[in-house]
Amino acid sequence: MLNGQGVKLEITKHLKSMKWTKKAFLGFMVLSLIGVFGLHRLHNLNTTPIAPANFSWINKVEIYGLGVLMSALAYPIYPEVAHEHMMLYTVFDEGAKIIEDDFFLCSTVVQDAIKRAIKTRRPYRLSWPASAYQLSLNPDRYREARIALALNGGHVRVEGNNVIVKIKIAYPKKSYAPLIPIPGIGVIGVEEGLFWILQQEKWYHTGYVEWVAPMVLPN
Repeated sequence: MLNGQGVKLEITKHLKSMKWTKKAFLGFMVLSLIGVFGLHRLHNLNTTPIAPANFSWINKVEIYGLGVLMSALAYPIYPEVAHEHMMLYTVFDEGAKIIEDDFFLCSTVVQDAIKRAIKTRRPYRLSWPASAYQLSLNPDRYREARIALALNGGHVRVEGNNVIVKIKIAYPKKSYAPLIPIPGIGVIGVEEGLFWILQQEKWYHTGYVEWVAPMVLPN
């Protein structure tokens, strides 16, 4: 049986629990409203005809911030393309930036390109359809999406014992990237031409990156 002091402690614990529940609920509601508003603004930007004159200074600031937010959210699952995007915010050196990483070697598209590059002794262009970008719970599809997002349009070559993929860090004027499929709703994606707008305004700086990995010989 609780005495007076025990009852007070129980009431205090209950009140604290209610406060935390209220804060958690309010936090969830705020994040939900921000998410809904963000998707609404993204839809409006995605459907605006791609031309610098169609975007106000405020719109361009939105796109600039969108790039940072998307990179931060994407980094845990798509670290390479997130890294590439953030490179646009600073001026590139004259030569290509060298990054040693073998993340791309498990791709069937890359492996086929390596064979063709060796056979022709020329760089071979990497190409994936935009549908390959979509996030998937299937491990193989996820890996291919991760690689496609970072390297689509790049060229693979073989030098000595190294496989090198050179990619220009820049966005096309018009190319919709479907990213996250949501059952019953559709696919959340981004029009890459939005970032092309910032390239035209010199808010973004383009350049080249070379991903370098040791060639894995078949057993």
